[in-house]
Amino acid sequence: MLPPCIARRNQQVLEHLGLAHCATRRQQQREPEEFDDLIQESRFGLIRGLDLFDPDRGIRPSSYLLSRATGQILHYRRDRSRTIRIPWRLRDLYATGMKIQRDREQKQEPALSDQALAAELSVSPERWAAAVNSQRACHIVELTLSPIEPASPIEEDEQLSWLKSVLHQVDGMPGKVLQAHLIDGQSIKDLAQAFNCSRSTLRQELKEGLALLREWARRDGLMQIKTS
Repeated sequence: MLPPCIARRNQQVLEHLGLAHCATRRQQQREPEEFDDLIQESRFGLIRGLDLFDPDRGIRPSSYLLSRATGQILHYRRDRSRTIRIPWRLRDLYATGMKIQRDREQKQEPALSDQALAAELSVSPERWAAAVNSQRACHIVELTLSPIEPASPIEEDEQLSWLKSVLHQVDGMPGKVLQAHLIDGQSIKDLAQAFNCSRSTLRQELKEGLALLREWARRDGLMQIKTS
């Protein structure tokens, strides 16, 4: 009793299931995830690919569908590889709040306080604080201790404590930038204005500081570097 278009799509899915298995086998050789998880994502990518495929573009169906199946696995792997999982609602809330602040800056209007911004977003101040704190935690783990093996919550606390304990040992500009960016949560843009330098210069200082932190983390046995 399915609509003809859906029935036709389903038949095409069955005819191209081999492409989903091909994408899964290739990707499973790169990372040791469960085959059942990968094949499920691969099939979902195949279905979406058939929904979006346009034969008038002159692309071979097999090439397009294989790329969609592979792409879905890569999206799945990227999302699961986050050490700290941030709910998408908090990510969207934070992005919307930052857009409001950028728009005000472009209009040369003063930035809103956290309480005023929460009111503008129609959320409680606690909700906005949760969105901000989640982004700070993400910066700490992803920028400072990446690439590392996925950590448990206890390990994440240990990493943060270690980071705070060693930051004062980073001399000069890199130490100040790391403290302000990773601990205080200030953006690169705000720091460039505060230090009166370009963003590229600031990123170079941040890069040097992170390289030093990773070296110390290896020395202290805090992280394991993945080798390819």
